[in-house]
Amino acid sequence: MNRRDIAGKVTPDELREITQALVRTPSLNPPGDVRECADVLAGILQKEGIPVEKVVVTDNLINVVATLEGQGPGKTMWFNGHMDVVPVGPDWTKDPWGGEFSDGKIYGRGASDMKGGLASMMGSMIALKRAGCPFNGKILFTAVADEETGSDAGTVWLIENRKLTADYAIVSEPTNGFVEIGHRGTLWLEATFKGRSCHASRPHVGVNAVHYAGKAIVALMNMELTARQEIFEVPTGCVSVTVVGGGTKLNVIPNRCTIGIDRRMLPIETVEDATEQIRRTIAGVVDEGASFELRQVKAWPPVMEEENHILVRTLKSAFEEVKGVKPQVRGKAGATDASFIKGMAGVPIVLYGPGPSKVAHTADEYVELDELVSASHMYTMTTLDLLS
Repeated sequence: MNRRDIAGKVTPDELREITQALVRTPSLNPPGDVRECADVLAGILQKEGIPVEKVVVTDNLINVVATLEGQGPGKTMWFNGHMDVVPVGPDWTKDPWGGEFSDGKIYGRGASDMKGGLASMMGSMIALKRAGCPFNGKILFTAVADEETGSDAGTVWLIENRKLTADYAIVSEPTNGFVEIGHRGTLWLEATFKGRSCHASRPHVGVNAVHYAGKAIVALMNMELTARQEIFEVPTGCVSVTVVGGGTKLNVIPNRCTIGIDRRMLPIETVEDATEQIRRTIAGVVDEGASFELRQVKAWPPVMEEENHILVRTLKSAFEEVKGVKPQVRGKAGATDASFIKGMAGVPIVLYGPGPSKVAHTADEYVELDELVSASHMYTMTTLDLLS
């Protein structure tokens, strides 16, 4: 039986039904409750005789871990994706939980980001199981919680507490038809400005923390970021102030103001250097009488795999065989769990998912059935080639 025949042991209709079942099971984050989705996902794999464990972190936060053993000892392939999805938001014309199939597309919250990716990976495991597991080594599949809010109870938890590792890892985030060999890093910081309150009729008596926060925002927006890597979807770093909070009453000079800062980094930058640059920039506008504190909320270090790594080359070859054209390679703009899989577990990574990244987190999110099938076949063929 050749690789294409093995990949075809799961049908397009089955992939559509798996995706619809997942989309029709809400798993919003916040609050992060993925219990029902974990039950649905685990049930589908268990029905195929694939060993599954539901790993409970809290009452609501559950990770699904499945394993498929080959015919002999060998290397391990790690399939990774997340079950949690962002809130629905306005402007939908489709039922966000309906899983409607229309014009070759499955609609619903999470269809692209990333229940479609989970479905394609599940389809690959099912196909390999039905073919008698014709490989050596093991496939590890993790469908995790908490990715949209930091992964501390998801992939990070599994690496720290279950010591998960592998020889290769594929993350099925939406990649818009690109093979992605890494992503920019994300750094979340919180800067709190401290002043002195007084009556607003005598502002000179106090120190206005909101004014200093405003000066800092202007300075941050003018900060010079010179690093550049053309292979990335967005080839530079960037900084944005995304949250502002301060003041208690209209006629009181505020003594506190807090801003939230989102900094995106290229692999040639570091979390430490990015933090220090922001610290220096803010310090440059804070005069005597005021002060500030800078706190790291969360960091996803940037990550990048060599394009000539065997994992990347094998997935590119599978892409060309399935689609009939050579893939384009790039780095993703946003951060993913690949940051932790490579950075914490030391596993080589590549990203490829069936979803169009342009519709992730938007109204009328969708994934195309043809892309679900193609991705599932690529995962199967890549795994067979690497675990032969």
